[in-house]
Amino acid sequence: MILRAAFAVTLAWAAACGFLPLATPAQAQSIDVQSIEAIVNDKVISAYDVDQRLNLILSTINVQITPEQRQFLRRQALQNLIDEKLQIQEAERYDLIISKEEIKETLVAVAQQYRMTLPQFEANLKSSGVDISTLESQVEAEIAWSRLVRGRYQQQITVSDDEVQDVIDRMEKVQGQSEYLLSEIYLIIDVPAREPEIKQTAQRIVAQLKSGTPFQAMARQFSEASTAARGGDLGWVQEGHLASELEEVLKNMRVNELSDPIKTPGGYYILLLRDRRTILGADPSQARLSLHQYLFEKNDGESPEDVRARATRAVARIRGCEALPKAADLGAKEDGRLADMTMGDLPPDVQRLLEDVEVGSPSAPLLVEEGARVLVLCDKVMPEASVPSFEAVSESLTQQRLSMIARRYLRDLRRDAIIDYR
Repeated sequence: MILRAAFAVTLAWAAACGFLPLATPAQAQSIDVQSIEAIVNDKVISAYDVDQRLNLILSTINVQITPEQRQFLRRQALQNLIDEKLQIQEAERYDLIISKEEIKETLVAVAQQYRMTLPQFEANLKSSGVDISTLESQVEAEIAWSRLVRGRYQQQITVSDDEVQDVIDRMEKVQGQSEYLLSEIYLIIDVPAREPEIKQTAQRIVAQLKSGTPFQAMARQFSEASTAARGGDLGWVQEGHLASELEEVLKNMRVNELSDPIKTPGGYYILLLRDRRTILGADPSQARLSLHQYLFEKNDGESPEDVRARATRAVARIRGCEALPKAADLGAKEDGRLADMTMGDLPPDVQRLLEDVEVGSPSAPLLVEEGARVLVLCDKVMPEASVPSFEAVSESLTQQRLSMIARRYLRDLRRDAIIDYR
């Protein structure tokens, strides 16, 4: 992974003797041999570190868990900390220095994702038992690891003009085939003997997601793909560009459906299919719409179904937008033209309502608090389909290769590390 979750809690440095980093006097007094959870190449991970990460995970999922689930999450927290310790150590070998300003900028951006200011976000973490210093250490490690991977390997990645043109040619040949908007969680099978354990971890993550935990939060906490920092967002992926095991599952998935764990030679994937579209076809979300709306207010004693039926009858005679009836003529409270907008600007329920509406026709009534709204589609202009630019394809290929290198890099660090579990 290049970046793990920007908001994820990690190393709350505690002090002991020897190789432990500095900590507050209170923490130092509380640390003894029994509080050490693991030693990674002579660097200590304490019980305090693990508890801080666990608190962050629990605040993220925000649901009641069983003691067994808590133990599972604690083990996962320790594994995440081990990986991060390895990443930090590797970055230190190359004398990478991350400024406080960079760390703060990332924290501000993370807080904004949750619609909070940084002080509000810090208070929210504190209420969950998470000290902001642990998040600062995590962010520092993430930036350092990302910079290390890019600095060491990006210049070594060569994408030829022929490769880019080949991708563009193949896109043109497969025009009309499916393309998927995906989010992923990826768990590496670094040691074959750990495959059953990793499979069980993947199954528990799926169970947590099905219980209502946001996919982005779980991806940031658990995914070992480079997309973890983006909440698992893989973007649009063309049919035929994924492992065959993933393609088989995706063909039978519905939009907004979550997959079960999918085993591939390198690890387990969990996929969320957010959307599906046609390659090089016009993007429906970018269609420009011209709409006219009517509001049918609910009368006293009238049920939602009554007002829906009344609105349906009233707009049944609309045929085109050249001479739309006034609201009073239809028994509506108000009417008016909506500003030109794209389909993607509208709420999902309104998008579904308009999907099959023909130009000049009214939609089915949409129930709202005041009664029912009807939208008349007066115009719809689809965008022109276009092949991605040469530069965009080149960058995409570079990022794919960099992501693969980052996963192998971490796998090798794990393999070569001396890890002593206590």
